[in-house]
Amino acid sequence: MNEETKYQRIYEEEVSDTIKDTLELPDRFYDLSPDQRRFVTELVDVGTRWAVEESLDPTVLEETAALAGEMGAQLYNFANMLSHYLNADDEEEEK
Repeated sequence: MNEETKYQRIYEEEVSDTIKDTLELPDRFYDLSPDQRRFVTELVDVGTRWAVEESLDPTVLEETAALAGEMGAQLYNFANMLSHYLNADDEEEEK
């Protein structure tokens, strides 16, 4: 979905008809004036940025990164253990 389509869908599907009627705005995004479209796109972009900033707390991200690193190390060690076990089995079968 391209950016214009995103703004169009938000305006046409998420903004209530009551608000559009009260503000005497058209039902369709592309019937807005260029200035009105810029206003809608800026509001959507600001809302998106704020939502991301609020949900991506740096402290939580640091803890998540540390946990992911630890999990990666554990999986690596587990893979090595399995590989060693399989190699030992292959050597036993060859005897």
